[in-house]
Amino acid sequence: MQQIKTVTTTVPSVDHLGPMRGRQLADRNADLAKLTSIGYVLASTYVITGEERVTFVDTLTREDPTA
Repeated sequence: MQQIKTVTTTVPSVDHLGPMRGRQLADRNADLAKLTSIGYVLASTYVITGEERVTFVDTLTREDPTA
């Protein structure tokens, strides 16, 4: 059986919030690294752009180790 996880990250796209954007992207990278370290594989990334923010939707999968 396959397990699926999603990581959704919304970051500001306006320049004056650059430091916040950097922290949120670092958190996203940490979340993805944690999941890949336990066997998940990044299956897809969708990027949704808005006027003031960008949302990343990352989907990761792995085979259930107990199946």
